[in-house]
Amino acid sequence: MASWKKTANQYRDALVTELARMESPSAVISSNVPLNLRGAMTPGVEPRDVGVAVYFSRKAKEDFSWQDILGIRDPVAVTEAQVQESFKRLAALYHPDRGGDIAMFQKVTTARDNAVRWINRATDQNFQYVIASDLFREVRLNMAAIVMSIKAIRQLERCGTSSILERAFKGFSALPADALAERPVGAR
Repeated sequence: MASWKKTANQYRDALVTELARMESPSAVISSNVPLNLRGAMTPGVEPRDVGVAVYFSRKAKEDFSWQDILGIRDPVAVTEAQVQESFKRLAALYHPDRGGDIAMFQKVTTARDNAVRWINRATDQNFQYVIASDLFREVRLNMAAIVMSIKAIRQLERCGTSSILERAFKGFSALPADALAERPVGAR
């Protein structure tokens, strides 16, 4: 097939394009092929481990309810100090130890956490998903398989099956460190 006869760098560029079409704010493409000074994969290098993985995040659905809860009116220039100051003021009112409403205190705490997450969104490198391929004997073919997988994912989204897609993505989620510990067979 003609779609499988491109170079590794062409597939890498196609992968970057597909991630941009998916509106992924951040991604890392991992392979054992060294990059040259221009950031391109070194041609002709085929490492022992030809596996390829892409770690990426999806565009988050923004929830700005934290602005109203914390009473912050200028979210563009908000700082963590402003968020903490607002949180302390509201925590003094709603903290259960001071006779406040526990549900409201939890709401204020969640709003603070969401505000801090929004402030730090540009530097957050916690990737939500990973797709890996090591089925083929060449890096370029494994890269092509990932490109086609992401195209298929985007097609599922266009068909309106996003709930199925989100459940499938949970299967691609990178495991937390504690989940990688050895477990007995059959244990959950």
